[in-house]
Amino acid sequence: MMEKLDEKRWKNTSVTRITLFIINFLVIVFMSIVSSNTIGLICENYMAREFIEKLKSVPTVAWKMPVFSMMFLLLLSLSVIIREIYFKKNQFALHIFCIFDILLCIGIMVYLNMDYNGILFIAIANIVTYIDGKKRKSLFILAIIIIYVSLDYNILSIKINLFNINDYLQYYTSLQRLYFFSIKNILNSTNEIIFIVFMIQIIQSGKDENKKISELYSKLYKSSEKLEVINIQLQDYARKSQETAKIKERNRLAREIHDTIGHTLTGIATGLEACIALSEINISKMKLQMIKISELARSGLLDVRRSMNELRPDALERYSLIAAISKLSKDINECTNTKVEIQIVGQVYKMGADEEETVYRIVQEGITNAVRHGAASEIIVTLEFSKNNLQIKIEDDGIGAEEIQEGFGLRHIRERVEMLGGEVSFGGNGAEGFIIFTDLPIRRKINND
Repeated sequence: MMEKLDEKRWKNTSVTRITLFIINFLVIVFMSIVSSNTIGLICENYMAREFIEKLKSVPTVAWKMPVFSMMFLLLLSLSVIIREIYFKKNQFALHIFCIFDILLCIGIMVYLNMDYNGILFIAIANIVTYIDGKKRKSLFILAIIIIYVSLDYNILSIKINLFNINDYLQYYTSLQRLYFFSIKNILNSTNEIIFIVFMIQIIQSGKDENKKISELYSKLYKSSEKLEVINIQLQDYARKSQETAKIKERNRLAREIHDTIGHTLTGIATGLEACIALSEINISKMKLQMIKISELARSGLLDVRRSMNELRPDALERYSLIAAISKLSKDINECTNTKVEIQIVGQVYKMGADEEETVYRIVQEGITNAVRHGAASEIIVTLEFSKNNLQIKIEDDGIGAEEIQEGFGLRHIRERVEMLGGEVSFGGNGAEGFIIFTDLPIRRKINND
């Protein structure tokens, strides 16, 4: 950001600095013209002896004034271009260039007979533009101020005999002198005004930078406060999310354990009751029943182990959904006196894993409840597939319920169905048994081969 501000400052002041070079170029041209023209006038009028007798010191040779002054001014311009292209970020090199600027300006002043020190404004402008650090910048400017004051013609002429442009102007008419003095003053004043404008631009640019820095600091401070608030909110959200995840996982584990162990223990309990009844009637049939119960217990143990590992019904891992439900009904039919009938209506569609698990658990819980709580002798499970949804109806001929109270099993059926965006209802009316009706949307519609 600071680099952008420095770039903007350089662009804003570059026009002013170029103008300074132009004005100083015109000053050198003007003084060279006056010098050259006056010497020509003196020679034409044979006033050389008179001119030399009046001089306090020998002036610069006429041709040297414009040649060397222009050469030094050109070097000054080239040094600015070189440092801008190659040494803009090298502070050591920029310090050397600024010293070089001061020496070139002194050289120009010497060839102008020390009668003009406005050229030092260019050196000051370069120092202000390129030198970083208040202390170093102040030292350079202080040095130039000392040079500006000490090399002023009016001060130097007290102790040293110097040639002045006024000595040239004595050979012109009063009107011509007036014009020359006016041009000289205009050029000097313009040079000073341009330098003042440059310094105003620097000061204003500094104020703009400070203002932008203050605005940035204010924005950063506000952003920091907002980030702190957001961080606190995120921490609170993370904590709540963690608690919610724990609760969901706890409920899911509870559902899985209930569905797995509850179904198996119901089958075993009902099968054992049948064995007790058969023990006095038919021993061989009782043994077969005990074998089936043993197989169901082993299957239930495997289901429990699987639930602890993957929490997905083992039957769904080994079979398709319909085959898994058929196996579920077969286990009940073989181990209990309850008969389970599975009815499939419509084209069976392949569903997502979460959908298949929900359907399996609904059927499992419905059969388990009918056997355990409803003492049902017959259970009919209907799966009706349509294009976009699956309707599950589980009805039994058990004792039913006058008033339905959703226990753990029914409550978790509802939770599973609602998580998939479906609807579920429970009904019971005395001897007419109990009904579970579920309407589930189907996301995937790939034919189940």
